[in-house]
Amino acid sequence: MAKTVLFQGDSLTDACRDKEGKDKNRILGDGYVKFIGASLMCDYPGINILNTAISGNRISDLYGRWIEDTLNIDFDILSLLCGINDIGFALRLNMGADAEKFEFVYDRMLYEVKKAKPQAKIVLCEPFLFKLNIDEVKDGTDIIENWDVWNGHMLERRAIVKSLAEKYQAIFVPFGKAFDKALESAPAKHWSIDGIHLTMAGNELIAREWLRCVKGDPNVSFS
Repeated sequence: MAKTVLFQGDSLTDACRDKEGKDKNRILGDGYVKFIGASLMCDYPGINILNTAISGNRISDLYGRWIEDTLNIDFDILSLLCGINDIGFALRLNMGADAEKFEFVYDRMLYEVKKAKPQAKIVLCEPFLFKLNIDEVKDGTDIIENWDVWNGHMLERRAIVKSLAEKYQAIFVPFGKAFDKALESAPAKHWSIDGIHLTMAGNELIAREWLRCVKGDPNVSFS
């Protein structure tokens, strides 16, 4: 029986996907999920790749649709990337979740997955952030101007996701660490367009990192 891989998250995962399903080449979006999906579908004909991420989602938004867009789907592997919107909404609009609430809700979501689908494999992706130069962005200059604050919150979220991966025996994909290393070979603008969203190179890099980690896990099979 073919395996099903479900991707969940915010705009980084949504990546302007065709939510109505009219364009079969865009149902996975234009980001890293499309690159991962193309690779897996080439290597494992019949595999089912789904993307139910929604741009702008905070952790509370994800949890609000957790039943219909996650638990009600018959998947074998669940991949989750989130975190940046809670930081941005909190700093800009006082509408995000602080680290404690972020961890509390995230933990509950994973608990429900384990309870409903104990055989499913969970993949937790590390959130990330870039510091571009002020003349390289039109929006998001507050990230650069208040970098220590933004990055401090991001480091908290990264630690939380890693800790939850250990708690739930999930595969941890170190996107943040991968970009830290990538910045040694190319500047932030090569990987990100605004400090948050990714260029094609950035999406390809995390697609490769996801495949490296998930394919490298001895308990994962796509066939």
